[in-house]
Amino acid sequence: MDPILHMINISKDFVFHHQEGIRIRVLEDFSMTFFPGQATLLTGPSGSGKSTLLRMIYAGYRIPKGNILVRHQHEMVDMATALPSLVYDIRRYTIGYVSQFLRVIPRVSALDTVIEPLIARRMEPRKAEQRGRQILERLNIPENLWHLSATTFSGGEQQRINLARGFAAPYPILLLDEPTASLDPENRNTVMALVHEALQAGTCVIGIFHNPLDQKEIAGRIIDMSLTSGRQTEA
Repeated sequence: MDPILHMINISKDFVFHHQEGIRIRVLEDFSMTFFPGQATLLTGPSGSGKSTLLRMIYAGYRIPKGNILVRHQHEMVDMATALPSLVYDIRRYTIGYVSQFLRVIPRVSALDTVIEPLIARRMEPRKAEQRGRQILERLNIPENLWHLSATTFSGGEQQRINLARGFAAPYPILLLDEPTASLDPENRNTVMALVHEALQAGTCVIGIFHNPLDQKEIAGRIIDMSLTSGRQTEA
């Protein structure tokens, strides 16, 4: 089986200029290969680079050293050097990302927020709306809220809108940043079911799961990110 994602000797640090140029090395010469249908769980304490790694794969952070090769439309593309237009296309079709926070857009309904990735793929609006309604129902968002902007929702409801948006469209690679955090047991079970369905469909899932029960249920490869960082240095 050919890999869907290949990271080669990537490194990342952050410089805090307001603290006398202290440099924090988060990743150092990190390499890893990922395959379709594989689950990889990122563990480690806060600051060990879990979310940073996800954002680098998504090209949300600059990649100063190394290569992140993604199989997009049968070709390997380096996210470190890809043009913005190509990154946008990769995000539309190849890499999905569920962050911890929903970027709420005023005057856009919850349903339209969820189906936007499907519309971007030029799915017929009626079919996109049908898929959106299905996943909103699974995540227990009441139908009388679907036409409202998520700006009016509670934090937990916004989290579920974010999850519904992330799982609405199928992706070869799906990045999940603490998707079950703060969820009640029923919705947590729904998210875990969605993760398993994605894996069975061949999606490569890379996620941050702190709950040992989640880790056990997914039963994927575990990477301790605390073993990938370097020392604190001065600029």
